[in-house]
Amino acid sequence: MPDKEYERLTRARPRAKFAVISSGNSSLWLGKDHLLCIDTNGYTESYKRFYFRDIQALIIRKTGRQLWSGLVFAVLAAAFFIPAAVSAEVVLKSVLGVLGGIFALAFLINLALGPSSACQLRTAVQVEDLPSMNRLRRARAVLDRVRPLVVAAQGALAPEEISARLRDLSAPATSASARAVHPPASAVAAEDAPPQTL
Repeated sequence: MPDKEYERLTRARPRAKFAVISSGNSSLWLGKDHLLCIDTNGYTESYKRFYFRDIQALIIRKTGRQLWSGLVFAVLAAAFFIPAAVSAEVVLKSVLGVLGGIFALAFLINLALGPSSACQLRTAVQVEDLPSMNRLRRARAVLDRVRPLVVAAQGALAPEEISARLRDLSAPATSASARAVHPPASAVAAEDAPPQTL
């Protein structure tokens, strides 16, 4: 039996942040020498390949989306449970109790999935949002899977060399040739920090 050409890293997730009916989904797959991002809207699919030798950074930021959505689910659950508790009618009590239970279940699932995250993949020519990595646990697992492959394709940098290159990039460029130079870098993850150019 031949080896699979691609391995699924993430399931399809909506690209829109507040989509009730999704206009498009995105998923991430691992190839032999690249990552494949598949965007589909039900009628068409588009493919983007990111070769390990071209990846400059995989940036992961923890977001507050889990907290806010959990708060909304908790308020909605309470909004149905409280009238159900004080209602004297059995049918109304049952309907409100079921609706409250649905929102309470959504709250527990949101809590179990862990902190939310936003992830971007950076190359020399583009920055691609990866909405399928919307939970921190999944994003870290993907990063742990991809990092050795990027290091194998590009080589590793010593920590002091990374800080020296970051200092060089943060200093204002004095000439056009200095602005045009982009040193190769290994995949880097930054959590709870704004994106940085490597």
